Amino acid sequence: MLMQKRVLVKIKKDKTELSLREVLEKIQELQAQHPDEDVFFDGDEYAICVRPRKASP
Repeated sequence: MLMQKRVLVKIKKDKTELSLREVLEKIQELQAQHPDEDVFFDGDEYAICVRPRKASP
């Protein structure tokens, strides 16, 4: 089963004015909005993404 990720917030790599604290706060905010999914920062995409949680065996 393929876990499909979705980009929620794309961050401009150049000219971003977001601090690390602001990115972490945004991740926490999105975690509260998506309690049944994993919210994470994808360094390759330079974005905050979400994907379904893995089902427990």
